[in-house]
Amino acid sequence: MERKSVPYYIILLLILTGWTVRPVFAQTPFDEVYWDEASHISEKVHLFTDRTIYAVDEDIHFVADYHVSGPIGDQPWSSMLYVELIAPAGKPMVQGKFLISGGKAEGTLHIPVESITGVYVLKCYTRWMRNSGPASFSYTDLKVINPFRPEVALPGDEVNPAGSFQPVPGSKVVLECVTGSDLYHKGEEVVLQVKGSANYAPDRIRFSVTVVPSGAIDLPGEYFEPTSSGKDSAFMVGFLPDLTNGISISGTVVGPDQQPVPYATLHFSLLGKNPDFFATMSDENGRFVIVTPPGSKETMEFFITPEQEEGSGLEVRIDQEYDTRQIPVPWEQFRLSDDEIELAGKIALNMQLSKAYRPEASRVGQVVREDTVGSRVPFYGTRVKRLLIDDYVMLPNLEEVFINLILEVQFYKKQGKDRIRFISPNKSIGVYNPLILMDHISVFDHEALLALNPEKIERIDLINDIYLKGNVAFGGVLAIYSRKGDMAGIDLPKGSYFFDYQSIHQEASSGEPLSSGESRIPDIRNTIFWASDLQLKQGTQIEVPFKAPAGKGDYIVLLRGVTPGGEIFSASTRFRVE
Repeated sequence: MERKSVPYYIILLLILTGWTVRPVFAQTPFDEVYWDEASHISEKVHLFTDRTIYAVDEDIHFVADYHVSGPIGDQPWSSMLYVELIAPAGKPMVQGKFLISGGKAEGTLHIPVESITGVYVLKCYTRWMRNSGPASFSYTDLKVINPFRPEVALPGDEVNPAGSFQPVPGSKVVLECVTGSDLYHKGEEVVLQVKGSANYAPDRIRFSVTVVPSGAIDLPGEYFEPTSSGKDSAFMVGFLPDLTNGISISGTVVGPDQQPVPYATLHFSLLGKNPDFFATMSDENGRFVIVTPPGSKETMEFFITPEQEEGSGLEVRIDQEYDTRQIPVPWEQFRLSDDEIELAGKIALNMQLSKAYRPEASRVGQVVREDTVGSRVPFYGTRVKRLLIDDYVMLPNLEEVFINLILEVQFYKKQGKDRIRFISPNKSIGVYNPLILMDHISVFDHEALLALNPEKIERIDLINDIYLKGNVAFGGVLAIYSRKGDMAGIDLPKGSYFFDYQSIHQEASSGEPLSSGESRIPDIRNTIFWASDLQLKQGTQIEVPFKAPAGKGDYIVLLRGVTPGGEIFSASTRFRVE
């Protein structure tokens, strides 16, 4: 038990920032010896949405308050929130990853137009919370209306648990709010005045504001909370937290006997317009984790291959991006009251009008920005020896190119096959295997590489010194680029495969509906006003202006937030439009 002398979170931070160690007593954050200590690092998320009734093809606006407690003090912990919209049958309809910054995450999820009318659940969690199980996640019920289909979605038998959760209202009095009047006309400016309660005076209060038609959101804003401690019975460290602005990818390396393989070297290639390369080693339990850049596309394409000797038969298993376990929230049967039926009709009509009156590029949920092509600087930088093939007489194969033009490349025999190594002033370079890439994908068949026709190659970059990537050292880098980006026809390594991974959720270019101030365009706002993160200093008052909607009726202003002590609070007021 000597290993417990080093705090768990220190081991984790070192591992995820590239530090590695392989002494006799190897240390890994996945080790069961640390589970009890790790279980005291607890996270809590409270999720607030702008409404609880939506039509398909609309955006769900949300903000999540994030809090972590335990022995880590002010050390950074999870930086990514995973949010899913779950259909009544248990299928995720849309999923997204959102950056946690300053103790909160915010964003939108677009409801697919093919969604069937029913009661859906919005669930959110971090990777670390997956170690405690779905009982530690946050859940919110939402009603979704599809005016184009007559069916009503029903929960399946396998997703109808007895339920160990109960709805908890936000009742603590922290804020007070009023509008200047109880009655407004179409397009008038409404000024919401917010001040702190006389009985509660923290230094700073953070809260969200939503303004919606009466009945479009539950009051005072319910959410599901477990009746127990919020953890499943068995805590185990299977997932490490996202610690940067990037996305974590984790998994296990196994051998032909399906047993974990320790200290296997893995090569990850990020493909696309801004390619990158990552390397890591599995720990003593066969587990690994890498952190990728955020990326500029919703989906990142990766290629993974393990370094393996002939016949080793290594297999790399990537963990699921999102938690696939059954959610422990009791599913409600879909019902609408008479007032909700009328409201649902208005919401569905406004959704359809928004398509006709909003320009295509600014529709909510439409991601229209183009990927920006970066500087295209390779991950290994520009301090390299570069050879442009067209600058020289064409030679019969790459072996001749190296012999005549790149003298730092040397050949030797290993188990009867030609291998490549580099000559370098650094005498230690031969201790490590070289990193050889073709179009950013690792190549281990050196004989096949040497036999390639140079006519298929555009350029060759060389670093003839020890190169460190992640927690793996290489004896130099040889990066070869084909003219067509097709790896010049060379076979892919054994045990390798392509896979897609979702990046940080990209927001629509414009989520602001057209207002009623334009006389020729109808007011198509289903959410009249939404502000996800407002702040009120102690002893002050703020004013929040917005335009009154065009539709006559009663409207609700709802403020919600979480106190520094972790208690939900809410405040509300009403006004009418004539």
